[in-house]
Amino acid sequence: MKKNTITLKHLVTKFTLVESRSSFIIGILFFAAVLILSGCKDDGDNTSPDVAKLIGTYAVEETDMYASVDNYTITISKSQAGGANIEISNFGDLLFVPIKGTIVGNKLTIPSQSFTASTTIEISGDGTLSGNNLHFDYTMESGGDLFEYSCEAVKQ
Repeated sequence: MKKNTITLKHLVTKFTLVESRSSFIIGILFFAAVLILSGCKDDGDNTSPDVAKLIGTYAVEETDMYASVDNYTITISKSQAGGANIEISNFGDLLFVPIKGTIVGNKLTIPSQSFTASTTIEISGDGTLSGNNLHFDYTMESGGDLFEYSCEAVKQ
């Protein structure tokens, strides 16, 4: 059997051919990746199905810790953040910015959040959705005072 001797010139020629082919192969792979990625469609709305159950306008009957009752409406909409995130407008019939919250299953969560105007107000709470009825409790702290509220809301 004849032995092939590999010379330096032979190795350089082999590597040169591989490099020129590898550039072509890399180009083909890049082109294929661009085609594949451009074919992917954006799912767009990644909103949780639980949010769809909750969005709408609600007539609220709010009872404070002194048994005073107030009636007003709130609007719950899906958040730009998507997922289980929602926003509640006209919260407590006093805030001009939406409150952020989440809904998972039938459980509403209003995480602690602060708002500052002439004073700082901190709000947090939770609730439960049952059909078209939403029950939620929340606390509001302002100037060192803590206020508690219980709300019954009916979807309109």
